[in-house]
Amino acid sequence: MDRLRKILIFVALAFTFVLATPAQTVQTPPAPQPQSAEPEEDLPALLALIQKAGGPEKYPEANALVILDKEHIVVKENGEFTSRSHSLIKTLTDKGRQSFATRKIPYHRRYNTVHILRARVIKKNGAILDVPPAAIKDGTMEETQQMNILEENFRRWSIAFPNVETGDSLETLVETVSKPLIKDHFNTLTLFQGFEPRLAVEVTIVAPASRPLKVVVKNGRADFSRTERNGLVTFTWKRTDVPPLKEELGMTSPADVALKLVAGTFSSWAELSRYGHSLNQGKLDSNDQMKAKVRELTKDCRTEEEKILAIHRYISQKVRYMGSSMDLGAFIEPHQATYTFEKQYGICRDKSILMMAMLQEIGVKSYDSIINISKMTDPEVPTIFFEHAICAVVLKDGRMVFMDPTLELSSSFGETYVGDRYVLLLDEKGKDLMRLPRVPAEQSLASVRSETAVLVDGSLEGKVVLTGRGFADFGLRSVAKQVPVYQFPMIWQQLGTLLAPTVKVSDVKASDFSDLAAPYQVSFNYKARDFLVDIGKYKMFRLPLASFSFDVISLGIFQALTDKAKRLYPLFLFSSRGSVQEEVISIPPEYEVIGLPDPVRIKDGPVSLALATSLREGKVIFTSDFRIEQSTLDPQGYQSLRKVVKALRRFQKSMVILQKREAPEKGGFK
Repeated sequence: MDRLRKILIFVALAFTFVLATPAQTVQTPPAPQPQSAEPEEDLPALLALIQKAGGPEKYPEANALVILDKEHIVVKENGEFTSRSHSLIKTLTDKGRQSFATRKIPYHRRYNTVHILRARVIKKNGAILDVPPAAIKDGTMEETQQMNILEENFRRWSIAFPNVETGDSLETLVETVSKPLIKDHFNTLTLFQGFEPRLAVEVTIVAPASRPLKVVVKNGRADFSRTERNGLVTFTWKRTDVPPLKEELGMTSPADVALKLVAGTFSSWAELSRYGHSLNQGKLDSNDQMKAKVRELTKDCRTEEEKILAIHRYISQKVRYMGSSMDLGAFIEPHQATYTFEKQYGICRDKSILMMAMLQEIGVKSYDSIINISKMTDPEVPTIFFEHAICAVVLKDGRMVFMDPTLELSSSFGETYVGDRYVLLLDEKGKDLMRLPRVPAEQSLASVRSETAVLVDGSLEGKVVLTGRGFADFGLRSVAKQVPVYQFPMIWQQLGTLLAPTVKVSDVKASDFSDLAAPYQVSFNYKARDFLVDIGKYKMFRLPLASFSFDVISLGIFQALTDKAKRLYPLFLFSSRGSVQEEVISIPPEYEVIGLPDPVRIKDGPVSLALATSLREGKVIFTSDFRIEQSTLDPQGYQSLRKVVKALRRFQKSMVILQKREAPEKGGFK
C-alpha cells in the first residue's frame, strides 16, 4: 500500500516543475577555501547565543533551531551586488542533525562567484571543528548529470560538516558576488520563516539612492529602519522569535505563506517586459535544417492548430528539457533557436524561443512568456522571480493559447494549469502583468466507464475503460511513464482492492502514453468474489464506481488530502480538475431492483459533486460528476472540498437492494 499511496499523492499533488537556467562557457573559478572572515572575538558571543537558545525542553516539536540568520547585501549602481550570509543552526534531534549536516549552495557560474568564508561545527562542549577543505566540494548539478547532459555552468557547492552529533551547532559564513541578471537592476526575495523556529532574522540592503527600491513585506510584520548617507540608502528588517511553518501534505509553496520580503528596482512590469524581450534579440534565428524540419512536421497538417501542435510535440518530446532547482528566475538569457535545435536540449526559455522560431516559419506570431507554477506571483513589486517560461501563441482569430514545450506528455491544445495565474509577456513595447482567466474543470476531466454484471453467486465482474482530457490525460500518461511496464497491472490490482479485498484484475491494456496524437486509454477486466450481501430473498451491494477506486485523478485527493479537519495553508492541486463516471450494471433475471441510493447534488464554492442512480431497461445506471474549479484551494475552499467528500462518503454507504423474484407457476422467470 505504500506504493499505492505514493502514486495517489503523486497524482493528487500534480507534477513539480523545476526552474530552468541556461548554458554558457566560462572558466571555472578557483575553489573557495574556508577562512576566518569575522573576528574570532565573535565566538564567545555565539556560544552565549547557543546557550541562551535552549533545546528540546523549550521547543519540543522542533528538530533544529535557526539561532541566527543574517544577510547583508551591498548593491552597486550597475545592479551587481555582494551578499554576505551568516547562519547558526542548533540541531535538536537526529532528524535535525541529518537535515543540516550537509549544506548545498546552488549557483550559476556565469552570474555568481561563491566564497565560503567560514564553515564549522560548534560542539555541545564548546569545541570547534572547522570543516576541512576536502569536505567542501564544487560540482555540476546532479539533475543535469542524471539527464546525461554536460552543463558546466549549473553548479552547486556542498559543505559536509564533520562528526555532527545531536545538540551540536553548525555555523556558515558565505559571501556571494553576483552579476545582475538584468543590467542596472537589483531584485531580492527573502523568506524570514521556514519549517524550524528562527530566533533572530535580519536583512540589510545598502543600495544607491539613484536606484529607488520598491519593497513589500507580506504575511506578517518585521521591524524596519531606513537611513540615507552619501548617496546610499540602508534598509534593515529585523524579526525575532519567528514561529515555524507547519508542514502540510499538498501545501502550496512556503514562499506563498511565509513572512517574506520582496524588493526590486524596476519601476513597472512593462519595463521588465521590455528588458526580457531585449534578451531575445537575435535569438529567433533559423537555418536550412530547421526550415526542413518545420516542413516535414507540417506537410500533412490541414489546419493552423494541427501545425502548431506538430511543432509543439516535436519540441516537447525530442528536445530534452534541462530543469534545475536553482532559483535564479526565468530571466537568464536564452540560447539562439538554432543552437537549441542543434544540441537537442535546453532550459524552458530555450525551448520557448525554439518554438517561437519554428512557429515563425509558418507565419504564426507568439510571445516568450514567464509564469510561476508552484508558487504565487507577487504583483506589488516587479521582480524577476519567475520559475518558468512558456510560449503564448497568437491564433489567426485573435485568441491567445499558452503552450508549454517542456511538457513531454501534454496532448492538449493549450495548457490548463495556466488558469488563474499571473503571466508576463515579453514584448518590445512592454506588457503589463496580467492574470489569466480560470480554466474550467470541464477541460481537465477524467472519464471512467464500466460495464458491470452482478452474478447469481454474489460475485461481481466488470470491464473498465479510463480516458481523460487536459490535465487528466496528462496525469494518466504521467502515471504510465512513472511505472515500469511489468508493474503497471499491479497498480490497477492495488487500486481494485479499495473496491473489495477479493478483487482480481486481469487483461490490463494501455495505449502508447507517448503518442500524443491519439487519446490515451487504459482498460481492464475485474472480478470480485462475495461482493453482494445475501439476506435471504434480498441481496444488497454498493455501487462499484461510487468508490472512485479507479479514478486516480480524484482518488488521491479523497484518500490522502482530506483527512484533516482544517488546514493552515492552501492546498496546491496544480490545475483545475474533475472526473465523470458512468456505470451500467446488469442484474440477474432472478432478481429485481427494489431500492436505489438517493441522488446527491452539492456545490460549495469551487467544488461540486453530483451522484445519481436510475433504472434503464432493467439495468442500474450510476453516474457521477466531480469537479474542482481552482488549481489551489485556500482553507475555506478546503472546507468546501471536505463537505463534498463527506457527502460522497455517506453515499458510498448506500446500497442497491435486490429482491428475488417469485417463480411463476409455469415457465421461467418473467
